[in-house]
Amino acid sequence: MTRHLTHGGLPEGMTRWQFFRLIENARRQLGLSKGAIAYLKVAISNTMDEDYLAGRICSFWTSVTKIAAQAGLDRRQVARIEADLLVRGLLAKSASDHSRRCGSREGGKIGHEFGINLAPLIANAVEIQAASQRASFEDAEADRLRTRIKKLFGDIRRLRFDGAMEAAEDILPNRRPSTIQSFVRLKQVADALEAVWADFSTEIGRGEKSHQCDISPPPNTSKENINKTCRAEKQCEARPVRVTPALAIRLAGPKFCELAEFYAISEPGGLPTWRSLEMAARERAHQIGITQGVWQRQCEMLGGSRTTLCLLVADHNACRSGKYRVRNAAAAFIGMARGETRQSAVLDRLIGELLAFAQRGEI
Repeated sequence: MTRHLTHGGLPEGMTRWQFFRLIENARRQLGLSKGAIAYLKVAISNTMDEDYLAGRICSFWTSVTKIAAQAGLDRRQVARIEADLLVRGLLAKSASDHSRRCGSREGGKIGHEFGINLAPLIANAVEIQAASQRASFEDAEADRLRTRIKKLFGDIRRLRFDGAMEAAEDILPNRRPSTIQSFVRLKQVADALEAVWADFSTEIGRGEKSHQCDISPPPNTSKENINKTCRAEKQCEARPVRVTPALAIRLAGPKFCELAEFYAISEPGGLPTWRSLEMAARERAHQIGITQGVWQRQCEMLGGSRTTLCLLVADHNACRSGKYRVRNAAAAFIGMARGETRQSAVLDRLIGELLAFAQRGEI
């Protein structure tokens, strides 16, 4: 029994308390209650650093009564939490429900134990780390969404259009995004308010055209202005992306690939889609120092898929060596996005270049 309760260790350089902070940070993503976090804190405090080395047993045999006292819970709560964590596959139990928990150490190593084993929790360390990264990203994104929601309410109010505010308040009656804790719900509210603003501002624009003709300034017919206007209008049209998600992944850098694999878990068959790639790109952009405002503006100008490809190519080139390497991925992304806005063939040429290098095995 003891042989099967050993584990492969935590990721290199990670301590047990760093591991606990990841669990604590990813609490909502993991679906854990505050009581479960308090329980796991006690569990980890009743182990030793050496228990988290590969090939060791990581277990504790503290009684339910002592766990309850240390965690500030009652015995029934502890029993329910243990049962839930066992069902989730985050703990293993080697003692029966009514037997006395016990164990021993020899030279710092656990020789035998009848209690609660943390090997399944340690085996999920990589997934927990990814969940913690996602939680941090969602926290930052949630702040941006709350700011955006407040601005949308202001924009809708300034439309002074009958029914606009009523439609907005149907979505969020109290107008207070600070009361929403769910990231998914914040995203839904922001998207719904965007739709309300777009619908009513379009209606107002249609109604104003009849009296704008006489007061509008004469058109600027300079050649330079015509070129800029025509290019901008052309770029506003969503151009199809000629690269599949599977091919895009082949061109991605290692950190982008990790994020893409994580977000693809929720997709059918675990295969990457443009939706999962866009989520990965947004998080990678945040990691390399691109602000959410800059990212959002580029998405509005180019579309989510083409903005994702710009980020993917810039991030990939930051990992290359030789004359094609870029030192600042964020600056390269911004330059590439601007070039794509002015000349829509820029990105296609860069992707073609990368594919040619890939086929020759040079990247």
